[in-house]
Amino acid sequence: MRINGSGLAVAIACLCQTTAWAVDTVATSSEQVRGRITQMSPQEVTVEIAAGPKAVPVNQILRITYDGEPAALATARSNVETSRYEDALTALDRIPPESLRRPEVSQDVDFYRAYCRGKIALAGTGSAQEAGGALVNFLAASPNSYHYWDACRMIAELLVALKNYDKAIEYYGKIADAPWPDYKIEGLQRTGWAYIAAGKYSEAEAAFDRAFAISLSGDDTPKLLATIGKARCLVEKGETDQAIAMVQPILDRPDLTENAEIMGRLYGALGAAYRKAGKLEDAVIAFLHVDLLYFNHAPSHIEALRNLAELWPQLQHPERAAEAVDVLKEQYKVEMSGG
Repeated sequence: MRINGSGLAVAIACLCQTTAWAVDTVATSSEQVRGRITQMSPQEVTVEIAAGPKAVPVNQILRITYDGEPAALATARSNVETSRYEDALTALDRIPPESLRRPEVSQDVDFYRAYCRGKIALAGTGSAQEAGGALVNFLAASPNSYHYWDACRMIAELLVALKNYDKAIEYYGKIADAPWPDYKIEGLQRTGWAYIAAGKYSEAEAAFDRAFAISLSGDDTPKLLATIGKARCLVEKGETDQAIAMVQPILDRPDLTENAEIMGRLYGALGAAYRKAGKLEDAVIAFLHVDLLYFNHAPSHIEALRNLAELWPQLQHPERAAEAVDVLKEQYKVEMSGG
């Protein structure tokens, strides 16, 4: 069949349109960059578009979808974004290994599988050590993945759960060495919280102070967590009034009431301050906020339950202390005798 000039132009246009849709997509908060991914590193992803190569900084990337990726991977990615980690693992298990032809797609599957296991372990189910080992193996096999920072963050959180604080601080240090201010502050404030978990409050305060010294525009979550951490350090020095005053402006912000990490850390700091000041009923109320409303942030929930287990008997409610101990043991596999 012959195609005249006009028909040929239409056919080429249709072909180009079809090809344009069969591309990788790098999504940021402000745009969708569509093209062929040609390079990837922990710092940036390079996409070949019509105008030439375009480098997208990793700290701006929300997600990447790949041309020809299995549909189950897209499902798993969506499940991860909505914190449905068991469902994500189920979707990943449906992916035939022979369908993973591109290294980037195979890396995504490996990352999400290990990441989900880490999230599940932090919630009290599964092995934190095995999940952490899988993520360490992922970094060794895929050092240029754009998931590098999320892997480091998850490894550190798992190490904190395993009480391997020195190693956790090493991984948080990698985030603090990232080229972007928000990552630097995050790495430092998480380092501070790891020091608090280790009982090293002077080191924690120094990490939080370093975070405050970095200028930041946009999302202020990392600095808010550093502020709460600093207040927690003041409590240990007996400066409870100053600690409470420091976190009060955060408590007054209605836009933060759904943030489990910020509010869990905040009420934990308030509870510690009230307990240090001898205001036991106020302390219990603060820790109950975590237990009843912000239990999705596991470190804050564990701290609140430990405190409630110790405070309830002093308020003549030993049965409620026993309930807190049971949750620690059954949900988090934590024994009060473990410190």
